Amino acid sequence: MVAGLTAAAVGGGALLGSGGGAAPAGGGSPAAAGSRSTVPARIAADWPGGVSSALGDGVVRRARPAGGALTVQPVAATSTSTSTSTSTSTSTSTSTSTSTATSSSAARTSPAAGSAATGGGLAASFRAYLRGRPGHVSVALYDAVAGTTVAVTDPAVSGYETASSVKLDILTALVLRAGASGQLTARQKALARTMISVSDNGAASALWADAGGAAGMKAFFARLGMRATTAGPGGRWGLTRTTAADQLAVLRAIAYPGVLTAAQRGVVSGLLRTVVPSQRWGLTGGVPAGVTVDLKNGWLPRSSGWVITSLAHVHGAGRDYVMAVYTKNGPSMSSGVSTVAGLSALAWRAVGVSVAAR
Repeated sequence: MVAGLTAAAVGGGALLGSGGGAAPAGGGSPAAAGSRSTVPARIAADWPGGVSSALGDGVVRRARPAGGALTVQPVAATSTSTSTSTSTSTSTSTSTSTSTATSSSAARTSPAAGSAATGGGLAASFRAYLRGRPGHVSVALYDAVAGTTVAVTDPAVSGYETASSVKLDILTALVLRAGASGQLTARQKALARTMISVSDNGAASALWADAGGAAGMKAFFARLGMRATTAGPGGRWGLTRTTAADQLAVLRAIAYPGVLTAAQRGVVSGLLRTVVPSQRWGLTGGVPAGVTVDLKNGWLPRSSGWVITSLAHVHGAGRDYVMAVYTKNGPSMSSGVSTVAGLSALAWRAVGVSVAAR
C-alpha cells in the first residue's frame, strides 16, 4: 500500500480525506526552474496506477478534451463579469470567471507585474492552462497588493469536496468560538496541531464535534458569507462541498485584519506553519525559496477520480495573496497535484508586486 495512505487515513468511518504521507510528482506544471519542488520525486515509484488498486477504490480516469472550454472574459476595474462558453468536442464544459479590482491599488503596484491580475490576464492564463488539464477545477485568488480578485470555476460540477482542506475551516471556526484571544483548551491545542501539521483525521473528527458538527460549521460558513459551501453530512467533514471563491473568505479572514482579531489570526497562521515538509506541495509551485507559504492541502480518492485541494497565504518578495484550488475527477493524485502547482506558478508570476519591493 502507498505510504501514508492506509485505510484508516482515507476512511475514519467516512470518506474524509487522507492524513500523512507525501504526494507523487507529476508533469505538466509550468513551475519555474529553481523554484520549490512540489513533492519528492522518489515517491513516484510508489504510485504505479494512481493507487486505485492499492486503495480498492476503482478510480475512473477521465480527461477533459483538448477543446473543452474554460472561458473567461477580462473586465475593467471595480466591475464584475461572467462569461460562459461551450465546446462541441466529445463533451461540453462551462466556466465562470470573475475579476474585480479597486482603483486605489495603482500607486502600490508595479504596473508590469500587477497588470495581468488587474486586467483579467491571470484569469485568461488560468483558463488556457486548464484546457490541457484533466478533471474539473475551481480556482480563486485575492491579491492584496493589487486589490484584485480572480476566480475561475467549472460550474458543470455542483460543489467541490474539500477533503482535508476543511481542517483549516474547522480550526478557524474553533478559534472564533474561543473568543478574542483565540486560545483553545490544552486538549484542543494538541488536537489542532496534529490535525494541521500531519493532517490527522481522528483529531479533525474530534474538533469537528467541538465546533458544533455540521450545524456549527453551517453557522460559521454563514458568518463568513460562504453561500456555496455545505457542511459534510453525518460527521463526514471531508465531504463538505465548496468552491474556491467561497474559501477565499476563510483565507482572507486569517491573512488580513477584519473578521478575526490579531491574536486569533496568529493562532491559525502559527499552526499552518507547522505543516510537515511532505505535505507542503501544491500552492508552493513556482514560489521561490524564502517566501512564506502558509498552507493546508487535502487529497481524497473517490470512485469518480481523485479530489486534490490546496489553500494558501503566500507572502514575501513584495507579493501578498491568498489562493484556493479545488480539483475533482482527476486520473491520479499526481495529476491533481501537478494541476495545482501549475496554477500556483502562473499566479506567482502574475500578481502585483509592492513598489517598496521593486
